[in-house]
Amino acid sequence: MKRWGIIGLSTMLLAGCTIFGGNDGAEQDVPEVEITDDSLSVIPPVASEENHYSSVLKDGAYLHGETRGYGVNTMNRSNLDWFELGLEEIAKDTFDPGSYYFQEGQHLTRGTVVNWINRYSDTNPDGLNPELGVDDEEVDLQESIDARKQNPLILRNILEHNYMQPSENGTYETEGIVIGLALYSVYSFTYEGTPDSQEISASQQEQAGKEAAEQIVERLRNGASALEEDIQDVPIVFALFDDKPSNNLNAGNFFMKGVFEPGQEGEWTDINETHIHFPSTDANNDYQYDADRFSKFQSDIQGFFENHVGVVGKARYEENRLAKLVVNINIQYKGKAEVVALTQFAASKAEEYFEEVPIDIEISSMSGVIEGIVSYYPDRDPFIYVTN
Repeated sequence: MKRWGIIGLSTMLLAGCTIFGGNDGAEQDVPEVEITDDSLSVIPPVASEENHYSSVLKDGAYLHGETRGYGVNTMNRSNLDWFELGLEEIAKDTFDPGSYYFQEGQHLTRGTVVNWINRYSDTNPDGLNPELGVDDEEVDLQESIDARKQNPLILRNILEHNYMQPSENGTYETEGIVIGLALYSVYSFTYEGTPDSQEISASQQEQAGKEAAEQIVERLRNGASALEEDIQDVPIVFALFDDKPSNNLNAGNFFMKGVFEPGQEGEWTDINETHIHFPSTDANNDYQYDADRFSKFQSDIQGFFENHVGVVGKARYEENRLAKLVVNINIQYKGKAEVVALTQFAASKAEEYFEEVPIDIEISSMSGVIEGIVSYYPDRDPFIYVTN
């Protein structure tokens, strides 16, 4: 029988451990650098299952991009979270975390992104979304609505990440750029108090995304960057993201990426990933085996207490294989011992039903306060902590 250790959050933080699975103390290979710009530094690498990039710091502080927070106003939280984190995963195929450092995008300003996301018009010739095609002041209400449905906005958001390496002049320079293009699957709008919407097909998304990527590459290569840094010889990777409507339980997903090497056209490849909410009709219809075992897991957890226990899951599939499961357990409890017991029980059930799947389980009170976390990865004991 396996044993599960319990550790308090405060103790774990003092110990400097990673809460989502360690790598037995293994360190990443980090290039030897001699940086003469004292204002720049990097966060030392910390081994983790996710193999995250180390970040470049400016005067000891994290360097935000100018477009920071823009997505919060345009995308729902579940879409935005994976739009950001998934973009980093895509970057790893081209830029090795062992030799590149991460920095939020510095080449595109907020003003540039806003102009590019807006419609093309005489007053906004840089717009990457289609021209409306009518003058609202010269047509009636229905014609204006029809024009928006016939020429829907497709490009919803642009997110830039930079990947840095030490240079000969003693600083860090951009050696890779990754840009995410979020594309509407449903364009919803309200005009003159009248709400309406237009579905965007997968082929429309792909065409609009590829065309936008080609224009952005050309603009960046020809001086659109906010920095004086020369990026003519920098590879630029684009990732196209299917942005789901806000009322959709499932988060959006990347479906294609294009790599633009200097002086070359983009090479596009498909990405086969999807997100599924458990329990749901989509899960039952498309992933019956996983839906059944989640149902058993849910039933066991809910049967552990006589009080209400809510159990939901968010799964990510890659190449039709369950690649990651995140479970949220919401409980009513009267003592910390109950939390410890449930956390241990959840860890054992995660291993029982999802032995081959990485799982993160978050246990929270009815008020939303996190009480415990389980992180399980195949071929190693679950890691558990309970807040003090």
